[in-house]
Amino acid sequence: MARIPLVTRDDVPAGEKNAYDAFMQNRGNRPMVGPYSLLLHMPEMAQRLEALRTYLRGEASLPQKLQELVMISVAREMDCAFIWYAHAAAARQAGVRDDIVDNIREQRELTNLDPDELTVVHFTRELLQNRKVSQPTFDAAMTRFGQRGMMTLTNLIACYAVLAYNMNTYVLEAPAHPTEKALPVA
Repeated sequence: MARIPLVTRDDVPAGEKNAYDAFMQNRGNRPMVGPYSLLLHMPEMAQRLEALRTYLRGEASLPQKLQELVMISVAREMDCAFIWYAHAAAARQAGVRDDIVDNIREQRELTNLDPDELTVVHFTRELLQNRKVSQPTFDAAMTRFGQRGMMTLTNLIACYAVLAYNMNTYVLEAPAHPTEKALPVA
């Protein structure tokens, strides 16, 4: 149970119902689960964050496989079970090897990563652990992905970190996944 109630249209102030409705229509009026079931307490903010997330997800400068690797790395670094729930299977489907997904989940050493995968994981970990990246990490990412890819990488990490901060603050629990083991969190 989350620390605050999940939002419904009735919970939103009258002046923000249009933003709520627009958000829900954009999402196909799907049932509300996940971070937006909390963030819609501020519908305008939820719309803006979702716009950033969908923009970054559509950005071709960082392939889908690497984007999913970023998301599960953020989930692990931030102990966010819901992001893990939402992206572990998707990472596998996008081409991230099973051993990589499993080793990230269990915080085991990662072996035999290709250079792009290694760069993404190191960059994500360093940015989240140190709140900055070293020059060698920056240079490696710039060499692999170029300036646009670096911007995509940095902001994808930041966007999913915002989601993780909210889910962790409000203790949004992840449902059981039909194929993935849950992320062990402290």
